[in-house]
Amino acid sequence: MNEILFSGIKVNELLERISHLLDSKLGTPKKETPKSGYLSRKEVAHLLKITLPTLHDWTKLGWLKAYKIGTRVLYKPDEVQLSVETLSSLKHKKGGFRHA
Repeated sequence: MNEILFSGIKVNELLERISHLLDSKLGTPKKETPKSGYLSRKEVAHLLKITLPTLHDWTKLGWLKAYKIGTRVLYKPDEVQLSVETLSSLKHKKGGFRHA
């Protein structure tokens, strides 16, 4: 059986160091984690596959709840998910959207 022994370093630590070295040498971008519990307008529009004007309209209609923090308009991820579930249950009928 072929084994490689390293003294003074654990396997997980070695793998982490190798990964970090490869990322720094190859310039591989790391995934950014959200710094807050909120999503930006652009993130929500991308998630819902809609345009920013449509997102604005949906917010004005009350289908999505937005939070204005300073000059930014942000959305809570769990509320966006709940809105998506609610909107998917709506049926388009003559004269607009109505509850099923």
